[in-house]
Amino acid sequence: MSMTAEEIKALPRTAEGIFDLSGLGGDMYAAAAEVYPVYAAYETEVNKKEGYPDIMAQMRVWDQKVNADFTFANASAYAKLLIATIQKISPEIYENYRELVDQFRALVKRVLAEYDGSGKGVFEGQEEACVKRFGDAVKDACARDILLEEKYRMYF
Repeated sequence: MSMTAEEIKALPRTAEGIFDLSGLGGDMYAAAAEVYPVYAAYETEVNKKEGYPDIMAQMRVWDQKVNADFTFANASAYAKLLIATIQKISPEIYENYRELVDQFRALVKRVLAEYDGSGKGVFEGQEEACVKRFGDAVKDACARDILLEEKYRMYF
């Protein structure tokens, strides 16, 4: 699935104010991980960051959604969504950038607390694709100095 920023901005909204991704099929978190980085890149590179308040409002809703329905699959897809969006948000708008980083760190902390009981990077009983997706997000975060690689290396 590849959408342009114009197509994304034309998507209908849910009652919560986020893009209605139900028409894209499949997992809504996976669809969001494809949509929001493109939207953030457009707002950063083309629209002079004018859409950042909308992005942040939507990301707050996504954060509430994943925390209300917290599963490893949802959390791993949301981790991908967050890190991909963080990569496209300008650190120059520090408050927005930092809020997303804080959401990502809180998510990782909760995932580890709830699904890695051994503390050794083993997510027993979880789908391999979800474990890889989570590991890839953690690896990307370490590469961007969002997480300390020495502490999180075992997860990727």
